[in-house]
Order: sequence, then structure tokens, then C-alpha cells
Amino acid sequence: MNRIFQAPWGIRDLIYYFLATATILGFGVLSIYYWGINLSIKTSEYKSFYFLLLYLLQCIALILPIIVISIKKNCLSSASFGVIKMKFWKVIGESLKGYGKYIGITFMVGIFMFFTGIKIPGYEMQEEILPLFGNTIFSMLIAGIMIIGIAPVIEELVFRGFILRTLVDKIGGTWGTIITSGIFALLHLQLKSIIPIFILGLIINSLVIKNKSLYPAIAFHILNNSIAFILELLLFFEIIKI
Repeated sequence: MNRIFQAPWGIRDLIYYFLATATILGFGVLSIYYWGINLSIKTSEYKSFYFLLLYLLQCIALILPIIVISIKKNCLSSASFGVIKMKFWKVIGESLKGYGKYIGITFMVGIFMFFTGIKIPGYEMQEEILPLFGNTIFSMLIAGIMIIGIAPVIEELVFRGFILRTLVDKIGGTWGTIITSGIFALLHLQLKSIIPIFILGLIINSLVIKNKSLYPAIAFHILNNSIAFILELLLFFEIIKI
């Protein structure tokens, strides 16, 4: 098989990764509930810290096993994850083209549902995230940093830099892309909008496969999350209504 990425990891490494991630998350969540942190913070004015804590736990669970596996494989380098330099304007152009495809698909599906009256299960708007953090300016600042600044980098390193590269090399581009997008959609834990998230994953995967670099994917992810975050702010402050 012609390996597209020359990923240093194998299927066994992926299995170890998922087991380790599940173990860290399970232990972390149980610890939070055992020590009552969820009760002392979640119901207070520091609600945003509770969700920041949960998100940091998720980041640790996603990244730490990859670091350990990569150290054992002696491949802990940016190039191993596809962090390969590209010209700035090419990165922007590729991400905008990818986002244009996503908007086009979303528009066509919306038109179909509008004129036929058919509701597609799993193709609804994503649940609002801002209410989880609280309604203060500080909580929204934390939410913005997490959604726009941290999430795109962490998720792309994990899903496209590690999982996609491994699966595409081991089982081929088609199935590697589909399975990675499925995992990406499921782990967002939003079943009502699982289909658009899956489509989003397919488009980002295609950007990485085409350009052999993670930069267009990160730029795309930042763009998508920024637009979604701004829209939520406008809805939250009732500047626009849907």
C-alpha cells in the first residue's frame, strides 16, 4: 500500500491510545465527583472554572497518551504530526475553500429540508455552549479562549495529526477518512448535530490529505469556531434572534 503520510504509528498504537484516553477521563471525572469539586464550583459564580477544569482534563486525556506513545516510538516531533510549513496565504486560501464547501453543503441540505418538510435526524443546530460557562464577561472570555484558541489546535493534533495519519496509512484514504470523521463527530457528544460535524470532519480530512500539512486544518477549525462563537454571542445578547 502506498503510504500517504508515512505515519510512525500503527493500529496497535491507536488501540493503546483509546484505552489510555478512556482511563484518564474516567479516573479524572470520578475524582472530580469524589472530591465534590463539581458541587462546590458548578453552582457558584465560578461556574466557568468548572468547565475549564473539565476541558483541561479532556486535553490531558487526549494529548498525554500521544506524547507517551510518540516518545516510545522516538517520533515526538512536529513533522510526525503533519505540522509542516506552508505559505500563509495558501493556508488561508485552502481553509476558505474548505469552509466554502461546508457552507455550500449546509445550504443545499437546508434548502432540501425547507422545501420537502423532511427533517433529517442528526442534522440540527449544535447545542449552545456559552450558557454552560455562565453569563459574565470573564466566563465568556474563558469560553472564547477555549473554543477559538485551544480547541482547534488540540483537536487537529489529535484527530488529523495522529488518528487520521495512522488510519489512512494503514487502511487507506477512504476508510481512514470516514472512520476518523466518525470518531471526531461522536466525541463531540452532540448527537442532534452529528451529521454536520461528520461532514465538517470529512472536509478537514480532505484538506490535510491534499496539503500534507496540519496548518489549513487548524485555520479552518479556527474560522469555523470563531463564526460559531460570534453567532452564539449575538444570540446570547439578543442582538439577533432565530
